[in-house]
Amino acid sequence: MLSVEGTFQDGVVQPNQLVAGRNGQRVLIVFLQEEDESPIADSAWGDFAQLLKECQVNTGLRDLAHQHDHYLHGTPKRED
Repeated sequence: MLSVEGTFQDGVVQPNQLVAGRNGQRVLIVFLQEEDESPIADSAWGDFAQLLKECQVNTGLRDLAHQHDHYLHGTPKRED
């Protein structure tokens, strides 16, 4: 099976690249849902962002992400 991206305009599907097919050949067209078309996804991401904001803790450690092994497991700090 061959997958090809394209666009839909005025009732016609147009591939983004040249496709070697034959006239009358059967195809399967799947419409992809774009991110901006899904209010549920936007709401879920907003809820997730709010949860992250509520769970933030100020540790005072400026290198926590870079030195997480040191703080979690006691390994020596990595050099920058």
